[in-house]
Amino acid sequence: METWLNLWTYLLRSEGLIMIFVLVGIAVVTAIELWVPAESGQSIRGRMRNLIFLVLFKVAGLAGIALWYSFVPLILMPIDAENGFVRVLLVLANLLLIDLLFYAYHRAQHRFSFLWAIHELHHADSELNATTSYRTYWLEFPVQGILIATPTLFLFGGLGPVHGMVVMVCSIFFLIFSHANIRLHLGALQSWIINPQVHRIHHSRLPQHRDCNFAQLFPVIDRLFGTFYAPQRDEFPPTGTHELASDASIPTTLIRPIRIWASLLKKVVRTVPVLFF
Repeated sequence: METWLNLWTYLLRSEGLIMIFVLVGIAVVTAIELWVPAESGQSIRGRMRNLIFLVLFKVAGLAGIALWYSFVPLILMPIDAENGFVRVLLVLANLLLIDLLFYAYHRAQHRFSFLWAIHELHHADSELNATTSYRTYWLEFPVQGILIATPTLFLFGGLGPVHGMVVMVCSIFFLIFSHANIRLHLGALQSWIINPQVHRIHHSRLPQHRDCNFAQLFPVIDRLFGTFYAPQRDEFPPTGTHELASDASIPTTLIRPIRIWASLLKKVVRTVPVLFF
C-alpha cells in the first residue's frame, strides 16, 4: 500500500509539467477554434466539463498506473544510438508502434461492449473540439498504460529522456490537433497525416461512417487494414452517440461503465449454466 501511494504521488508530481504542456496546447488550439470555427455555437460549459474529465482522467488514471507498476517492474531495453538520423528513425518507429497498438486496442473498444463502456464517454461529445481529446473515462489511462505504454517503453525507453520527450510532444500534439473544431482538407496527404476532418469521421454519428479511421497518428494504418475513409472537402458530419447524452452529468457518466459491466456479468452468469448443463 505504501509503495503504491508513494508511486502515485511521484507520478502526480512528474505529470505536472506534462499537464502544463497539455493545457497550453488545448488553449492554443481553442484560440484557433474560436477564431475560425468549423462548427459554430459550441458552449463554454461543454469545454469546462471536458476539462473536469481531464483532471479526473489524470488523477484517478495515474492511481491505476501506479498500482500496475507496483507489481510489474518497468524494464527498459538498452539502446545505443548516437547518429542523429538513426534517432529520428527511432522516434518514427516508436510513434508507429504506439499507433499500431492503439489501432488494435481502439478497434477492440468499438467491437466489444465491455471496452466500449469505457470509451463511450469520449464519443458522446456532440461538440467535438480540442478539449474532447481528454474527455475520457479514467480507466483509459491505466489500460492504455498496460497495453501500449509498457511494451513501447520496453523497446524504446532506453533511448533516454530526449527521445521520450519528443515522442510525448508529438503524441499530445496530434491527439489535441486531431479533435480540433477546424476545417483542414489536405487532399492526398490525408492518407498520411492525421487531421481534424479525418478524425471527425471517426466521431461521426452517421451510419456510413461507422468503424472508420481508428488510427491516432498515421492514417496509412487504416489504409492498410481497410478502415480508412477519406472525407470530402465539405464533409463535416455531426458527432456524439445516441446512447449517452453529450451533457450527461459527471456522476452519471462515471457510474455508467459499472452499470454496463454489471449487466454484462449478469448475462454471462445466466448463460454459463445453459452451456454446461
